[in-house]
Amino acid sequence: MSEEENKIEDVVTETNETETVEQEPVQEASSTEEQDNDPIEQAINDRLTKMKSNMDRMVKERDAALQKAAEVEQSQKQAEIKRLEEEGKLTEALEMKLAESQAKLKVFEEENTKLNRDNVVNSQLATLEFRNERSRQMAQRDIVEQLVQNENGSWVHKSGTTIQEFVESYSKNEDNSFLFRVKANSGAGTTTPSAPSNTDEKKSLSKMSTDEVLALAAKGQLGSFNY
Repeated sequence: MSEEENKIEDVVTETNETETVEQEPVQEASSTEEQDNDPIEQAINDRLTKMKSNMDRMVKERDAALQKAAEVEQSQKQAEIKRLEEEGKLTEALEMKLAESQAKLKVFEEENTKLNRDNVVNSQLATLEFRNERSRQMAQRDIVEQLVQNENGSWVHKSGTTIQEFVESYSKNEDNSFLFRVKANSGAGTTTPSAPSNTDEKKSLSKMSTDEVLALAAKGQLGSFNY
């Protein structure tokens, strides 16, 4: 083979390699853009936003009603204690104050227990991949509402399973799949198709003119040739 033909082959090889390298980021960028514009993904995010908004509204309404009821009850107790003191019934007034203090202490203990429960749940959720923070908050709230305390005071699912077991089962439930990020298949990446070989006409490069070689290179039709 002449020196000129060797140079032509080197130029063609470098051209194909450059095109292959440049094609990969373009395909990856296109894939990312398609994912960002995925109507299914957008619909899921819209659904999550609406559900979280409704849940937040219901929680606020519930908390406001509970707070109002607690204020009314506290006002009534204070009025009753004052009446008893004015009537000279100090023992009864003191008993009411003691009962009120014990009730407050019980509330503090319950809040502390719930805080410990939430910490356990959040530590389990941290191992999962959620679509966004809204998804994680919805899952946390849904899971917490299904937990109860057993006879030992430990938090478990109402079925009796541990929090860890229930969170694992929850994450695998198809009904909750919309909360989690879809894992990409790392085993199959985007591959650049190889240039098709010209099987109809296996012609040696040494028998081709320079124009023929460049024409085949431009069409991506350089394959296996006889030398």
